[in-house]
Amino acid sequence: MCDRIQVVLGIVCNPAGNKVLVARRAPGSDLGGFWEFPGGKVRAGEPALLALKRELYEEVNIEVGGCTPLISFDYDYPHRSLHFKVWKIHDWAGAATGREGQETRWMDISSLSVQDFPPANRGIINACRLPPLYLITPHLHSYPPAVVKQLREYLAAGVKLVQFRSKAAHDHDCALTEMNDACSRAGAELLVNATPEFARRVGAAGVHLNSTRLRQASARPLPAGAWVAASCHDLDELHHAAAIGVDFCVLSPLRKSTGKDGTALGWARFADMVGKLPIPIYALGGMQLSDLEQARQHGAQGIALISDVWERADAIARLKKCTSGLSL
Repeated sequence: MCDRIQVVLGIVCNPAGNKVLVARRAPGSDLGGFWEFPGGKVRAGEPALLALKRELYEEVNIEVGGCTPLISFDYDYPHRSLHFKVWKIHDWAGAATGREGQETRWMDISSLSVQDFPPANRGIINACRLPPLYLITPHLHSYPPAVVKQLREYLAAGVKLVQFRSKAAHDHDCALTEMNDACSRAGAELLVNATPEFARRVGAAGVHLNSTRLRQASARPLPAGAWVAASCHDLDELHHAAAIGVDFCVLSPLRKSTGKDGTALGWARFADMVGKLPIPIYALGGMQLSDLEQARQHGAQGIALISDVWERADAIARLKKCTSGLSL
């Protein structure tokens, strides 16, 4: 097994939370000309978070305050193997500037392009764009106005990413149209757990592939600009998802024993699996809003929720409390 170079990066957010600080690599250097997130190598025996604070001060004059783990993963370039630890920094001090003569810029998160960054940064950029909560609709025979009303209330409480999940999604065009419109009006995005063709036809923001559709896919089924997500249960499925260019995954079962081998993953195994893939991954399976911080500490993008939200009398208040405290 190769010795991986340990790298720390900081996603430094502006006060509004819609822009991040980037710096341009010097021409002639390794990956010269690309934009990058500030950070650098961890010294021998140096704690990763301490290395992050040192690197950001040395590079861009930032004193790191409050920060949250965003994503950690292995990545192999032809000439070296790296392990990245990335934090989202929402509390900092200093006048951000390139202390080593590099060009710096505040860039809109929505405008970040993978073509402008080193290849290892694709998953980081997706992680910047994705919220910590992924709300999944329940399996229902029908989706009457009351269900759409519930969704609108959850969106108003701060939900930004929704998956429509039904065994017969093609039978619910009317409800999907209303849900998609509700998400658009709330600045949220709706993915459909169905075929990519159907997701495109109903105007969804993307498709969520179940594990069967994921295994059948030999390439990314939708173009850049549309979300492609997938449900995974083991490392083989995660590696296949990354290989075909999926933007993010849901890994289950974290807590409920419904996996292929009849056992739940648990946090230790979950963390080991997600740390190997350069892709944002949500935890699913018995998740509750109170699990969010623990999920993030174990390498998750966040949590995917079903039963802890839908038709719970206290769901709206709990969602508001949770999303108001998030560094999105």
